[in-house]
Amino acid sequence: MGEPNLKAHVDANLTRGQVDELVDSLADKRQELVGRVEHLKQQMLTKDDCSLTDAGDAASAQENRLGARGMIEQHQRIIMEIDAAFRRLEKGRYGVSETTEEPIDYNRLILVPWARVGVDEQESK
Repeated sequence: MGEPNLKAHVDANLTRGQVDELVDSLADKRQELVGRVEHLKQQMLTKDDCSLTDAGDAASAQENRLGARGMIEQHQRIIMEIDAAFRRLEKGRYGVSETTEEPIDYNRLILVPWARVGVDEQESK
């Protein structure tokens, strides 16, 4: 259950139960992504098999490392967004658009609990 000091903006139209559910969702997603990042980093640290003498196999291994690096960067960006959502919760600024101050629809927050703007707005980042 969410922590009592974490709260939505007064205009967000979210119940305490909804806020708690969203806090739990944010925490779960963050934990999942941190685990994925650690797993991908371990995969990248694994040395190439010395028996890879085929240039195609070596190129494939390099491509896999590049793909893992891209996934790490993507996961880390989402982790940063989740951390920003927690800061908004701490400040009582969660659940309203950063650009219009209008409430962000609960259904959007269920899908993207770190959302900064409503579904009809353009993300600035």
